[in-house]
Formats: sequence, structure tokens, C-alpha cells
Amino acid sequence: MNRIIMLNDDLESQMRMYLALCPRYRIEIAENEVSLMRLIRRKRPTLLMLDANHSRLAYTGKSAGKLIEKIKHKYQSLHVLAIVKEGDEHYGSTLQQRGADGWVDHLIAPDELLDRIDQVLSFPPAYQPALEKADAEVEV
Repeated sequence: MNRIIMLNDDLESQMRMYLALCPRYRIEIAENEVSLMRLIRRKRPTLLMLDANHSRLAYTGKSAGKLIEKIKHKYQSLHVLAIVKEGDEHYGSTLQQRGADGWVDHLIAPDELLDRIDQVLSFPPAYQPALEKADAEVEV
């Protein structure tokens, strides 16, 4: 069973997404960036659902784009699905350019969410740093 880690600041959408996903996936909820990184390291998820407007990211001066780049650099096989505010397609597209494998809005319907996750998981992760190939050649 695929494991999903979710960092979502909006409790209502977090619970709606959790209830839609829990019959098909193992769901872990992160509270902040520190617990998120710990869960990724320990649980080895297939997918990360990241609230791009998480208040603690803004509070610490970090952006969702930088966090996605950091995660994709460290965990190349991890799929990342950004969660954006309703109607913020531009931000979702920007996050895809920074390495996210896709995006959904906070108010997505449960059936659409499941379809989007199936779609994201059916493709290889979007961001593969050039460094990864160089590292693979160096390893003996």
C-alpha cells in the first residue's frame, strides 16, 4: 500500500483529503517542516502532499518552491503534489516548474483528488537533478 505524507495548514481540507484517501493509502500527517522531513526519512512515502500556503513556511521565511526543490534534490523518487488556494493555477504551475509533480486546490472533490493522485503516481517523478547521474557514476 502506498504511503502519503500530508502537510496541510487548512484543517478542513486536510480532514476532507484524509477521509478520501485513507481507504486506499496509508496517510501520515506532518505538523511542520521539521516533522515533515523526519516523516519522509523514516516512512519513505510514495507521495508528499504539500500545502503551498502553509503558514509556518511563511513564518520561517521559506517558500514552498524552495522546500520542493530541497525535497526533490534529497529524495528524487518521491512524488510531490502541491496544494494551492482555489483558483491559483499560476502558483500551481510555478511549483511544477520548481519540481512538483502536480497540484490540486484546497477544495478539490474527493473523486478528483483520487484521480489526480493516481495520475501523478503513474508517471516517474518530475524533477531529476543532473547531479544524480554524476553521483551514480562515481559510486562503486
